[in-house]
Amino acid sequence: MAPYIIGGIILIYVIFVIYKKIKDFKAGKTCCGGCSSCQSKDKCGSLK
Repeated sequence: MAPYIIGGIILIYVIFVIYKKIKDFKAGKTCCGGCSSCQSKDKCGSLK
């Protein structure tokens, strides 16, 4: 029974992290590896 509970908690956490990454990407709070080709490069805080 315990492995199912631990697996469920891990699954919920993974879904939460993916949701936050998608939400941040849509809000333009993330930059790709190369900001020159990034869609949200204008919103990226690392560019001056």
